[in-house]
Amino acid sequence: MRLRPILLGALSFAVILGFWQAIVELGVVDPFLVASPSRVASALWDQATAGLLWDNVRASFVELIIGLALATLVGLPLGLAIGWYRRVSLAIEPLVWLQYSAPIIALYPIFTLMFGLGAKAVIAMTFLLTVSPIIINTSRGVRSVDAKLVQVTRSFGAGDRQLFAKVILPASLPLVMAGMRLAVGRALIGVAVGELFAGTSGLGWSVSYYGGVLKTTDMLASVIVIGALGVLLTSAVGMLERRLDSWRVEVSA
Repeated sequence: MRLRPILLGALSFAVILGFWQAIVELGVVDPFLVASPSRVASALWDQATAGLLWDNVRASFVELIIGLALATLVGLPLGLAIGWYRRVSLAIEPLVWLQYSAPIIALYPIFTLMFGLGAKAVIAMTFLLTVSPIIINTSRGVRSVDAKLVQVTRSFGAGDRQLFAKVILPASLPLVMAGMRLAVGRALIGVAVGELFAGTSGLGWSVSYYGGVLKTTDMLASVIVIGALGVLLTSAVGMLERRLDSWRVEVSA
């Protein structure tokens, strides 16, 4: 039973890979433009044995973790404040929605001018793409807390610190973790796009480089690794959510 989700997920990937291999072998698509999975796997092996793959994965992973950590450190307190204090919500929430809907990726020339080429520009773009989902979902989680729980906690003389620690954070955890899942996906997009335009290393940079020299097989190999990294990170957030929320018990009528 525990292996069933893994097996079903692996089956879906196997079907996609089989279909991909078939359309290339049958000549439906040009093999130069869309290499077969077997050629992509060979390119991945060559990159891994040469050490290029691990260097790029390491660079992208470090940038992603730093950007995501900064967004979490900023987004969680802001989301809690916006969700709990009405004046803070009126003052800051419009700016959050403006930042969420702004075309951050189109501003990459500004990031390049401010931070130069390299990791700083990539981290800045990742931070701005990631922080808004955390803020928005955290504030929604705070607002969804049952008012009766707050009243009972207040009746026992709890202050704001105890209220947040014992009631608000645990009760809003599902929406907070949903925001973290969205943030992981947007962080990966930020890293990949940032490296495409302003990076000097990493998986996004390798996609740009191999695409520029028309090595489409190596380019697709880097794209596959980015997708696999996204699946692994999202699964890790899901495992963390289940661990943190293991205390919650469903009560049936």
